[in-house]
Amino acid sequence: MTPAPDPRAAPHPPAKPDPESCCNRGCSPCIFDYYDDALERWKTRVTALGYDPEAVLAALHTDQGSKSK
Repeated sequence: MTPAPDPRAAPHPPAKPDPESCCNRGCSPCIFDYYDDALERWKTRVTALGYDPEAVLAALHTDQGSKSK
């Protein structure tokens, strides 16, 4: 059985905009629409490379938590 690829080696997801980035004027598309689209493209790419997107996000979250200590 082939081991699962290390999720930390996968491409990083797009950066989520800060809530203050939105002007709250109901723009269409909103900056968060662009982010959602980019995140879906990233998930598709990561899956095609053999990674689990949720595992990648969890590994990155764990790594960031250990860096902030």
